[in-house]
Amino acid sequence: MYMISMRAGIFCCILLLPACGSSRKAAAPEGGVIFVESTPSKEVKDEYSTLKAKYAGYLGVKPERIINIPLYKFIDNWMNTPYLWGGQDKKGIDCSALMQLLLDSVYAIKIPRTSVQQFYTFWIDKFRSTKHLSEGDLIFFKTIGENVVSHVGLYLDNGMFINSSSSKGVSIASINDPYWRSRLVGAGRINISLLPDRNP
Repeated sequence: MYMISMRAGIFCCILLLPACGSSRKAAAPEGGVIFVESTPSKEVKDEYSTLKAKYAGYLGVKPERIINIPLYKFIDNWMNTPYLWGGQDKKGIDCSALMQLLLDSVYAIKIPRTSVQQFYTFWIDKFRSTKHLSEGDLIFFKTIGENVVSHVGLYLDNGMFINSSSSKGVSIASINDPYWRSRLVGAGRINISLLPDRNP
């Protein structure tokens, strides 16, 4: 009677084991007991995986390259906002207002209002070669008028930058596009050590 009950118990345990789903059997010790180690059935999902995948697609990079989440959250919030000369809100925004708002919101850096003022600001180190561009650099263009600069964007990665253009509003463009390449004036990197509000 005892042997039958023991065999029935073992049989029931064997039937129940597959129901554990993601369980793994360890080697049975001498006592004959089988230890079952549970493993998570699902990987923990990255909270920003959708955002990363979206902008990795825009930039043509792997999602792991999208690291600056505050920057891409800002961009996502303003993406496709229409262009409006002199505009500073969701009804319409121009290129320099977008840069002013972006740098203040993401980096807590305050810059002047217009693209010309931004270009000539003494605490922006200017350079011409696009080979040295890195995330956060300002890119300046001459698109209209007599001014040396009339348009500005912010470099992201892989030759792509965010801007507010008269044709597409807030959008991501390629610096290698013939239109932008032919109008490029230069780039500027903010020199933190020269920022007025960082040097009391």
